[in-house]
Amino acid sequence: FVFVAASCGSDDSSSDDTTAPDSTEAVTDDTTEGGDDESAPVTADGEVDTSVVVDTDTPVYGGTLTMGLEAEANGFRPWEDGCSEPCINMARTFFDVLAQQNSDGDYEGFLAESIEPNDDFTVWTVTLRPDVVFHNGVPLTAQTLVDMFAIQQTGAISSGLIATVGLLSVEATDELTVVYTLGSPNSAFPSALSQVALGYVFEPGEATANADGFSTAPVGTGPFVMESRDIDNETIVVRNENYWRTADNGDQLPYLDSVSFRPIPDEGTRLDALIS
Repeated sequence: FVFVAASCGSDDSSSDDTTAPDSTEAVTDDTTEGGDDESAPVTADGEVDTSVVVDTDTPVYGGTLTMGLEAEANGFRPWEDGCSEPCINMARTFFDVLAQQNSDGDYEGFLAESIEPNDDFTVWTVTLRPDVVFHNGVPLTAQTLVDMFAIQQTGAISSGLIATVGLLSVEATDELTVVYTLGSPNSAFPSALSQVALGYVFEPGEATANADGFSTAPVGTGPFVMESRDIDNETIVVRNENYWRTADNGDQLPYLDSVSFRPIPDEGTRLDALIS
């Protein structure tokens, strides 16, 4: 726009011969790196081809997604390790949640097929999906959640949430049915089953056998399995061939072969890494 306005306003007769740049030319401003204008766009050095063609009609299998994160995760023990946004980005690839918030703002089952309260919201009955297995081949059952609760009660992170929601007990009533009993009415309890501390489903046998090792080698039911973890450098997860979910068209999920997470705290360095 500035280019055209300047051409139209010029008194120089040579402006009649001026032509607009073709579509392959880059038009840039005079913003210099390190200036005081915080609203100036962040730019990267060198010529960049940002054109991308995406065929959204024909999903295909394969490929690796590389994600730059603003920080490293402290660890992946849902009951013990604090988990901020970078951690959650990684953890949701190998952990599934019992419940999640939908587009209407309501909480609905994810690993749970249903979550139903009694009349006064003090007892919540959770029915799990059948035929879900952990990465180590152990099936997900109601007893899994009971065994998880024994660990969560003493966890640095989960014990606080248990007290906040007033959770008193977790009982398996059959193979896939779990009853959560609260000390007082709580209509918002399903939201707790979407959070890291209570909602991330982990394999309690592995967690008990090697609690410290679980932090770097977590075992969940998620779409990807931990392959390698080089702290402060790169964490790689690979496709879970036995994942329980399918796409709307019936395809087995996930589509990707792997995801590589790279913690890059500096924003400029992270942008340059993305562009290159």
